[in-house]
Amino acid sequence: MPKRGNPMRMFFWRTLVCALFFIIAASPHARGGGEPPQSAIPTPESVLGQPVGADFFLATYDESLGYFRALDAASDRVELVEVGETSSGVPWYLALISSADNLRNIERYREIAQRVAHPEGLTDDEARQLAIEGKAIVHIDGGLHATEVAHAQHTIQLAYDLVTGDDDPEIAAILDNVILVLWFSINPDGQNMIANWYRQNLGTI
Repeated sequence: MPKRGNPMRMFFWRTLVCALFFIIAASPHARGGGEPPQSAIPTPESVLGQPVGADFFLATYDESLGYFRALDAASDRVELVEVGETSSGVPWYLALISSADNLRNIERYREIAQRVAHPEGLTDDEARQLAIEGKAIVHIDGGLHATEVAHAQHTIQLAYDLVTGDDDPEIAAILDNVILVLWFSINPDGQNMIANWYRQNLGTI
């Protein structure tokens, strides 16, 4: 008969994996000084022509991508990653948002997350050390259902607030201890379709 797993050991591993992905350290480590001043980071309004959430305005996915390209060019806390194409052939991107140091070492943190998620052969001490070294990896996406329009608009403002939040200790701690995987639109074709339909029909009733 195969031996049943030790319940306490199973609890330890589950707790350790959760800690790696979800704990934010209480004190942020020293950050790099290469980030441009906030005034050099483009606001959503400067690229989109309207503030996020303005009455009678919905950004298309193409416009959202244009903003994230501008953010990527201006800040070393943002890295755009192309993940493929949509069913209509639109280039599809997500944004990694974190401190500049974390993004420079993104492959190492990916390796740590994968190793702790599959801990076969790890000793307890090795797992603890990886948990200490690693970063929390958080997934946020917006716009799955195209007619629920707020989510894909909000991710634009969220990215700007994180990248320019130097004076907020909580945001500084997040950037230092979290790697955000931000799918600013999980449904680019739907976002384009609804935003364009809205513009075409605005004021016609």
